[in-house]
Amino acid sequence: MATPGLFISGTDTDVGKTAVATAIVRALVAGGRRVGVYKPVASGFSSAADERSDAWRLWDAAGRRLAPEKVCPQSFAAPIAPPAAARAEGRRVDEPLMRTGLEAWLSISDIVVVEGAGGLFSPISETMLVVDLARAFAFPLVVVDAARLGAIGRTLAAVRAARAEGLKVAAVVLSHTVPGGDDDEPFADRSIAREAAAEIAARISLPVTILDHGASVMPHGIDWAAVSSA
Repeated sequence: MATPGLFISGTDTDVGKTAVATAIVRALVAGGRRVGVYKPVASGFSSAADERSDAWRLWDAAGRRLAPEKVCPQSFAAPIAPPAAARAEGRRVDEPLMRTGLEAWLSISDIVVVEGAGGLFSPISETMLVVDLARAFAFPLVVVDAARLGAIGRTLAAVRAARAEGLKVAAVVLSHTVPGGDDDEPFADRSIAREAAAEIAARISLPVTILDHGASVMPHGIDWAAVSSA
């Protein structure tokens, strides 16, 4: 039987994908699963072993299995799209390696969590978009958006686009990327997120949850192992 997995994709960059990915990983680890973590390519850090990098955070959340370089086999220093960051170093993103790098985790894991780069239609190499890699891996998507004004429109657009590309969407997470305001204020991010989550769930019939700013584990309500296999 193939190893199940989840592909974490954002509506854009800086919407909280890594916070969501690591929180899902910790929830799975707490449930007794051996979790593989994989970020096919990253930019903004020259090494996956940098403790500030997304790859290191995923590695740490999974219990520091294997090595950070197995989490992300390709890292480029410039904080721009991976193909542009690679060109700045006189290099190219290795497309076959993005695919084959996942193999190190499949035989030693009960479930694999893959984090993309940017949005679903962001360039991830000279010829590929994130959606192309998501399709190749065939894991259900977790769509992440920032818990702020506009979440409904951004998330619905991302989910419908993913479905139009033939991808299965498992769940949606709205992530508080900054501390929330007063819950009683209708224009505060917390109030907006609650209303947005309810409307998104009603319109696309998917489980939707909210990750608080600074939370290390996902809230109860979604069985992440189950949705990875659905």
